[in-house]
Amino acid sequence: MQTHILLKFDGDLATLTLTPDEPGKPPTLDYTALDELAGHVAAIRAADGLRAVILRSASEKYFCVGANINALKTLDAETIVPWVERGHAVFNDLAALPLPVIACVEGFCLGGGLELAMACDLIVASNTARFGQPEAALGVIAGWGGTWRLLRRVGVTRAKELFFTGKVIAADEAATIGLASFAGELAEMEAYLAAFLEGLRRCSPLAVAQMKAIVDRSDALTRDEAGRAEAEASHECMASSDTRARVAEYLESRRRRVSLAPTTKGTGS
Repeated sequence: MQTHILLKFDGDLATLTLTPDEPGKPPTLDYTALDELAGHVAAIRAADGLRAVILRSASEKYFCVGANINALKTLDAETIVPWVERGHAVFNDLAALPLPVIACVEGFCLGGGLELAMACDLIVASNTARFGQPEAALGVIAGWGGTWRLLRRVGVTRAKELFFTGKVIAADEAATIGLASFAGELAEMEAYLAAFLEGLRRCSPLAVAQMKAIVDRSDALTRDEAGRAEAEASHECMASSDTRARVAEYLESRRRRVSLAPTTKGTGS
C-alpha cells in the first residue's frame, strides 16, 4: 500500500493531503512519500502570495501512523541511518518554510506521523485525534526529530513519559500539555483554523516570517544574539514598503480618532 502526498494551491493557502491509494487504510510514510513531500515543499517555497500551509489527511480515522510496513521490512542496522537522515532532511525543510504550517489532525497520529505533525508550527486537533510515540515497543526510537521536538512542546518529563511507555493520549490531553494548540469537535477545529487564518491575514507576511525565523532559532541564541536578530529583522521590516504603509495608516487612523474625539471644557467651581 502506498501513501501519496497531494498538493493543492487555493488562493493564499497551500494544502498538503496525506492520501492512501487504498481508501480506508491509514496514511504511512516511505521514501516515495518523503520524496513527494520534499518536492511539494520546494514548490511551496517557490510560490508567490502564500500565507499558510495546511497539512491534513484524507482519512477521518488516521492522520498518519508512521512508517509503511514495507519500508520497515527493508530496515536493518545498515539501512536505518539513511532512513533517519532522509526523514530529518524533509521534515526540517517543511519546518523551515517562511510561513506558518498548521497540521490539522483527525484520528491516530503516531510515530513518524506525530513527528511530521510536530514539524509544523501548530497542531490543531479534532476530538477523535490520538497522539503517541510508540517506537520503543518495537525496540527503536523516535528518529525523525521527535526526541528534539516533543520535549520543546510538552517539557522533558512529559516527553520522557510518552517515549518510555508508548502511551497514546487523547486530543484533550494533547491540548492540555501543549502538544496541540486546540482540540474540539471537527466543526470547532475548522472554526479555530479559520479564525487563526483571519488573524494571520491581517498581519504582515514579512513580520510573521521574521518572527518565525527568530523563534525557531531561539534555543541556539543568547539573549544578546536574540537582540541583534531582532534589530536586524526590525531593520528589514521598516525598510519594506508594506510596513511603512501599515505604520502610516495606523498613525493616520489615530490622528483621525483624536481629531473627532469630543473635547471636554472645564466648568469651574
